[in-house]
Amino acid sequence: MIKSLKIKIVLSLSLLILMLMAAGVISILDFKKIGNSVDTVLKNNYQSIESAKKMLDAVEREDSGILLWLIGNKDSGIETVLGSDSIIRKAIVDIEENITETNEAQYVGAIMDEYEQYYSSVMTILKGRYNTEESKQIYYSRTDSLFLKTKEAINRLMVLNQDQMYRQAGIVKEQSRRAMMPAIVSIAAAIIFALLLYFFIGTYFIRPVRQLINSIKEYYPEKGRLSTGIVSKDEFKELEEEINQLIYRLRRTKNSI
Repeated sequence: MIKSLKIKIVLSLSLLILMLMAAGVISILDFKKIGNSVDTVLKNNYQSIESAKKMLDAVEREDSGILLWLIGNKDSGIETVLGSDSIIRKAIVDIEENITETNEAQYVGAIMDEYEQYYSSVMTILKGRYNTEESKQIYYSRTDSLFLKTKEAINRLMVLNQDQMYRQAGIVKEQSRRAMMPAIVSIAAAIIFALLLYFFIGTYFIRPVRQLINSIKEYYPEKGRLSTGIVSKDEFKELEEEINQLIYRLRRTKNSI
């Protein structure tokens, strides 16, 4: 049993501090974990969205290139088509290396299928020995619809990653709420512990002091020993014993005179 009043108070306060520190460390670790996971997911989604935007812009420029070719700007049209094709294929490779979502590979595969059909139709116009009217007929009857399908496939991939970002925001909100729970529990525990500490101080500190005060007020020399009723073995009990020793010495001195 701990007899030192000082140690009792220090231990009680130390326990409260440890509880708050533990809650703080747990909350920090949880928030750090959330931050790392969110950063990875959002970074991957953002990169996929940016690559999809590049593809969308490039396929629109490619379509502009074939239109330039159809109106007679053949060199500029071919250059635009080939440059756009290079950008699209690089963007597809980037997305394939950054697949994180369920079924995202299927979305990328659909883009590749649609684009290959569109690009094949474009090259049919560019390399085929058709006159202008025949080339325009091929474009409006087939190439243009393939162009729109390619854009739709790219947009579906963008929507997939955008939806995931929104879902991730909801997950982060829920995880943040959970990460706060240790702190909330710790605060509640600290309040309960503070009440217990108040009871402890009242029982082992305030009450013994009052017992000493009341006993001294009610003490008369005829009583002999001072009896406070303190049952603990700490400094208060030691003080009671020292007071009784003092009374004994005073009485002995008085009797010897």
